[in-house]
Parts: sequence; structure tokens; C-alpha cells
Amino acid sequence: MRSARAQALAGAFALLLLFVFLASPAASAELPRVVLVRPSAADPSISEALIRIRGELVADGFDVELLDSQSASAPLPAMDDAGQLAGSAALIGLFLAPDGQSAELWVADPLTHKTLVRRIDTRGEAQAHIAEVLAVRAVELLRASLLELLMSSRRSAAPAAAPLPPPPPPREVSLQVPPRAERPPDPPRRSMWGVELGGGLLASPGGIGPALLWVARLRVAPLGPRGPLEARLSLAGLGTAPRVAGPQGSAAVQQRFGLVELAAHPWPELRLRPRFSAGLGALHVGVDGEASWPYRGGHSATWAFAADAGAGVELGIVRRLDVVVEAHALVAHPYPVVRFVETEAARGARPALLGSLTLVGWL
Repeated sequence: MRSARAQALAGAFALLLLFVFLASPAASAELPRVVLVRPSAADPSISEALIRIRGELVADGFDVELLDSQSASAPLPAMDDAGQLAGSAALIGLFLAPDGQSAELWVADPLTHKTLVRRIDTRGEAQAHIAEVLAVRAVELLRASLLELLMSSRRSAAPAAAPLPPPPPPREVSLQVPPRAERPPDPPRRSMWGVELGGGLLASPGGIGPALLWVARLRVAPLGPRGPLEARLSLAGLGTAPRVAGPQGSAAVQQRFGLVELAAHPWPELRLRPRFSAGLGALHVGVDGEASWPYRGGHSATWAFAADAGAGVELGIVRRLDVVVEAHALVAHPYPVVRFVETEAARGARPALLGSLTLVGWL
């Protein structure tokens, strides 16, 4: 459904278009005819955008026909091919750039042999919204471009002895349809870098009690912060040290780990986005033991290879801030074991379970 502003703009444009036709001696009872050119093997977003554009132009009072160009997908050959079939109708073509970051809107009037080309920037837009963005921006440009071509065409058709100057556009239309260069700049987009901070609870069913850890992550999203893939460096540690009791004493166990992860967002367009991750890294476990006489306590530490899998959800709070809740399973090889003399008291990371709550700030 079009917004109230868009409806008002469409109404003003339709009245202006009607005034131009009635004021011109070449006006007729027929609706102005426009042909939309669809290039061969067109991208689905282009086809969908053309259908949306056709609806807007019909609502503005045009007789619109959709014509498939069979000879080429490049703008100039496609427009030439369609021009041979369209006769005296105005031609409109929408062509996606090879890199998918922009599109070109072509508007041609065969009567005046005048062609206008406008560029539509789609960088940073979600793929699911490309067709909608193209349609909205193309219609804004078309309403100004078609009016310019229409007035040029009427001036060419008017008798040379009594030329009629075209009426200036009403002030309200000029204010509501400013050229692209005069519009306020788009708000700055988030970069592909993010910093994530928070806390987590690490527990090992093998006997080491739960530990509260600090969690820090550095993110990089090569396809943008709303892209389906990202990589991150995760660090956890500097938390509590649960105690393990044995027959000859007790020990405090300190755990920390680092991972390089690859994360996927299957539905990046959602505000509450499920996410899945997998990573590899290292686990460090330090033990400070206290023993009863005649035994003596000691300190030991070990490193182990670690593999991790996780799942969670990410919610956008404001433009540059998200909150993330995740659950992870961490497996170490060899897994750490706490022993008192020859007695095994606890083992960890077989697997260890981590639940985390973090905030992500996008730079």
C-alpha cells in the first residue's frame, strides 16, 4: 500500500499531466501510451520491479504495455530492439548492473529522439528488498523524466507559427519531487566490523563446577552486518574458578579458551535472526591444588585442542547495537583431568557447555 505522501504525489502528478495534455493542441482523447522494456534473461528483481512500476504508471493515467526484448540484455541494444516494435510510444527500460550494486533507468521518446538515463544506487540494500527499492526510486525518477519528455514532445508537435510554451510545474510538485542531488543524504550505513562483549556460564558435566567467564568477540561481516555469513574471533576467560574436592585435598580450576569461528544467518532480513556457528581453537586449564598432610599442593596447567558448535538468536535493538543469546558445546582433545595423587576427581570439556549473553556494537 502506498503511503499518504506517495498518494498525494501521484495525484499531483496526474493533475499536472492532464493539464499538459489539455493545454496542448496535439492532445487527444487517448491515454498516453508507455512501453516497459524487459531485457532478455532479466534478473527476477528487475521483472518484479517492472510489474510494480507498471501498476504505479497505470494509476497515474498511462496506457502501459510490457514488452520483452529478445535480442540483448545490454541497455542500448534492448532499447533499440523495443523501439522498432513500440512505434511512437515512450520507452522505459530498467537494467541491473553486472555487479548487482546499481541499476540504470532508461526513458526514451521516439518523437523527439531524446533519451534520459538515470542511475539507481542499491548498495547495502538487502537482496529481498531490491525489487521494492528499484520500483520506488524508479517511479520517483519516472514522474519527473516522463513529464520532461512529454513537454518536449508536445513542443515538437505544436505548429511552428504559434508555439505554446509549456506551463511551469506547480511549486508543490517541485518541492515534493526534488532531484536526487538535492535530497538529504542517506544515513550512514553500518560497517562490516563489530565488537561483542558480555558474559557466559561454562559447565562441564564431568565434575568441574560451573564458572562465570567474560566473553569478548571481534566480528567481520564481509557481506555487510545484515549479510548471511560472518567470521569472528572469540575469547572467554578471567572468570570464577570452581573448586574440585578429592580424598587428599581440593583444587581451584581456572578455564579460558580462544576460537576462530564461522557463523551463518540463514534469514538476515529478520529483526530477530537465528544464527549458527562452528569454530576451532585452544582450551587452557590451570589447576591450583591444596592438599592435606602429608601431601603437598601444587600448580599445573595444560593446553588442549578445542572444537565448538553453537546456536542462538540475535536481536537488533538500535541501528548500531544488537543483543545476542547463544548456547555452545565445546569439546577438547585431550580433555583435561583433575587428579589427586592417582585418583581422578573430575574431567572437563567432554563436552563443556557454554551459555552466553552479549552486546554487539557495529563500527
